[in-house]
Amino acid sequence: MNRGLLAVLMVGVLLGMGSMHISTALFSDRSVSQNNEISTGEFDVRISKDGSKFYDDLKLFDFNNLKPGDSRDVVFYIKNGGDVDISTLRLDFDVQDLEKGSLTDAESLVDNTTDVGELSQNLLIRDFEITKGNQTYSLTDYIGKNLKDVSSSAISILNEKLMPRETLKVKLSLQLSPSAGNECQTDTAKISINIYAEQ
Repeated sequence: MNRGLLAVLMVGVLLGMGSMHISTALFSDRSVSQNNEISTGEFDVRISKDGSKFYDDLKLFDFNNLKPGDSRDVVFYIKNGGDVDISTLRLDFDVQDLEKGSLTDAESLVDNTTDVGELSQNLLIRDFEITKGNQTYSLTDYIGKNLKDVSSSAISILNEKLMPRETLKVKLSLQLSPSAGNECQTDTAKISINIYAEQ
C-alpha cells in the first residue's frame, strides 16, 4: 500500500473521530409525558322513598282495601347519583290488571272479563307534582286521567338539567273513582314505574 493512500486513510479516521467527539459535546435534553389517561364518568339514576337512601330497584307503595272515593299519595325521590348531568328524565307506568281470586257474587253480575281486572281504569290521577330545589311544577296534562290511559306513555318530568347529586321529589295522588262499580271489587293492579334518564 502506498504511503499517500495510507496518509489519506489516517486523516479520514482522525477527522471521523474528531467529529464524533464534537457531536457528543453538544447540549441535549428530552421531555416525556407518561401515564396519560382518558376515562368516562358514571351515569346513574336512583330512587328512594324518603330521600335518604337511594336504590336501583325499590318497591314504593302497597295500598290495600280501597273503596270508591279513597285517595292515596305516592311520594318518592329521584337522584342523579353519577358524575354526568341528566337532561332528559322520563317515567312510564306499566300497569297489569288482575282479578284477585274468583269473582264475588256482586262482581259476577257486571264483570264479563273473568281473567282481567278493571281497577286501573278506575284509578284516577288527582295530582302529579315535581319538586326540584325550591321550584314545584305540576304535570297538568295527566291530571284527571286514569292509570290505564297513561300506561306505557313516556312522561317527561324534567324541565331543566338534573346535576350530579341533585334530587327530584315526585308526588302522585291517586284516587279510586267515586263512581267505581262492582266490576273492580277485589281486583288488583300491578304497577311498575320505569324511570329512564339520558345525558
